[in-house]
Amino acid sequence: MAKIEQKSLKEIVNFTPKQIEATITADKYKYTLFGGSAGPGKSYWLRWYMIRTLIKWGKEYGLSNIHAAMFCEDYPTLKDRQVSKMEVEFPLWLGKVKDTKTDGLGFFVDEKFGGHVLMLRNLDDPSKYLSSEFAMIGVDELTMNEEMKFHRLRSRLRWTGIPEPKFVAATNPGGVGHEWVKKYFVDRNFPSTEMEGEKFAYIPAKPTDNPHLADSYILTLQSLPEKMRKAYLDGNWDVFEGMFFTEWDPEIHTCEPFEIPDNWRIVRGIDPSGRSGTTSSHIYALSDDGTVYVTREHYKAGMDTDEHAREIVKLSDGLDVRYTVIDSGAFSKLGMPESQAEIFERYGIMDLVMADKKRVPGWNVVHTYLRPDPVSGQPRLKIFKNCKNMIRTIPLAMHDDSNPEDVLSFWEGAEHLDALDELRYVLQTLREQQAPKKKTLAEKRLEEYNKMESYENNFNYGRNYSLD
Repeated sequence: MAKIEQKSLKEIVNFTPKQIEATITADKYKYTLFGGSAGPGKSYWLRWYMIRTLIKWGKEYGLSNIHAAMFCEDYPTLKDRQVSKMEVEFPLWLGKVKDTKTDGLGFFVDEKFGGHVLMLRNLDDPSKYLSSEFAMIGVDELTMNEEMKFHRLRSRLRWTGIPEPKFVAATNPGGVGHEWVKKYFVDRNFPSTEMEGEKFAYIPAKPTDNPHLADSYILTLQSLPEKMRKAYLDGNWDVFEGMFFTEWDPEIHTCEPFEIPDNWRIVRGIDPSGRSGTTSSHIYALSDDGTVYVTREHYKAGMDTDEHAREIVKLSDGLDVRYTVIDSGAFSKLGMPESQAEIFERYGIMDLVMADKKRVPGWNVVHTYLRPDPVSGQPRLKIFKNCKNMIRTIPLAMHDDSNPEDVLSFWEGAEHLDALDELRYVLQTLREQQAPKKKTLAEKRLEEYNKMESYENNFNYGRNYSLD
């Protein structure tokens, strides 16, 4: 037994190369997400990384009885995913899983290794932990939780003697927290209030990164329906179960910006909001083959309508905008001296067209523009890569369970889909329109000749005409 106790954790744990990469990254950053697919050993890494780090900190800082906490969305999941595994994997000389009156359920590290405690908790009600303090927090399947739970947990990260406590997590794409997890860890698209953006890191891993995984499990993942396969096997954050626009593929629906030809028609969309909400506006260019390009973007909150108007005018600088589609609510004054539509017009945003707000027909139109042509493989909607919020919003749309043909407008922890509403408004006005074909020089000369011939014929007809 004594010989076994001398083994290092490194020998016992035997991390894969990808798990070692996650360990090095988590040691460096305050907030680390590992995984993004099924099968790379996420949960295994999470529990062993936390135990390893507690013991490491104890030696580095001369501390004992450091407390950390491992969370799952509910107790049955916690027991199945973590507690049952710890009871088998963690050797008895390292410590024990037990339930105490002082600390509750947890893994208690043996006193020889610092007497640290990895508390095991569920997130059915995170307010229970508002008076708690943790040197480290781990969350298994982070996307199963709303954003506010993350912020409540991170506010509990403090421990005397630990210079920078850590937050580590593992997850698959999908779930109620998909949007905010992707925004923070994958896209690094932080809100203006986030002061620790440089402390976030994401280590993507796939099932093929786990050499201990059976080939039969890979075969199972390969056999899943397309959306699940892309999420769980390929780690694709843009495709997940429940997404509304399954046609979405950033490879074909986004493109690098380019100069728009002079003959392409230009229209504009606006989905205005109050100061507390987000106003979304984009410029749409209609090509001569009927493809719609989303080319410029205004997507901001915390501004008054006149401020938005000035920004949108700048956005449209140098363009011949045919008309602007705007939410019908903009025409209501609601006791105010001016409606939003009147304010926009005062700043020169004219030819306002009231949006058709019928949702299901509108989403059907969006589907048709996103759907790739069976011959060319190309869709009729493409988005310039500088329009980041439009690109971010489309794949986040989810089915409304009460009406599967509609988009779920809002869910806890998510933004309203302002850019998507605006897109729906604009595409419904386009129908089968397309830009006029650019005429060749020969066609222009023939047209001028025909006009001249017509003029001469009319002149001769008038000259030879007699009133007698």
